[in-house]
Amino acid sequence: MKSLKTLVLGTTVAVGVAGFAAGADASAHTSYKVQSGDTLSGISQKFGKDYSFVSSIASANGISNPNLIHAGTTLVIPDGTTTVRKTAQLVQKQQVQQSSTYKAPSQQKQQTTYKAPVQQKQQAQTQTKSYQSTQKAQTTQKASNASSYQSSSSSAKAWIAQKESSNSYDARSATGKYIGKYQLDKSYLNGDYSPANQERVADNYVKQRYGSWEKAKQFWLANGWY
Repeated sequence: MKSLKTLVLGTTVAVGVAGFAAGADASAHTSYKVQSGDTLSGISQKFGKDYSFVSSIASANGISNPNLIHAGTTLVIPDGTTTVRKTAQLVQKQQVQQSSTYKAPSQQKQQTTYKAPVQQKQQAQTQTKSYQSTQKAQTTQKASNASSYQSSSSSAKAWIAQKESSNSYDARSATGKYIGKYQLDKSYLNGDYSPANQERVADNYVKQRYGSWEKAKQFWLANGWY
């Protein structure tokens, strides 16, 4: 059997330092870094021990579940009757301290304080102003088209308006589906309930459906609606 101090998998460390002045044996021990796929029984065999040595490794390293070890963990391998629990605790404490004192590179800190270039901000403002100007122009054009419309006039048209709404552009049906002076379906008006738009839509509707307001009146007399 090879001596534990000459195995390639471990590193021999002298346990005679000041950290063991309070009760640890001053014998030698070996440390071993757990690899992926390792088990305590496999590690025991690597050091020339049988399965019974598993409990010694677990006890020395404070492992409550011998079936659960993690790759990258540094284990202390007992040498004979050496008491090494304090050494295992010291190794674990050093690992925790190294992890807790890690600081992110200054580059990461700089990334959190990044601000958009002035050029991008100016471009966004320009696009917003352009969109607002376009919307305003479209609204103005829509209003202009509505106000400049010259509606047709006839006694039949006035008669229907009186029957439908008592000549009120603000009239609404009980369900809210029909709007204005001619009680037009609100989908025909496309959200524009202005008097001019009501007149235009009503004229177009009657022209396409009946051909004239006189014929629309005749239909209304026969059916109670047009």
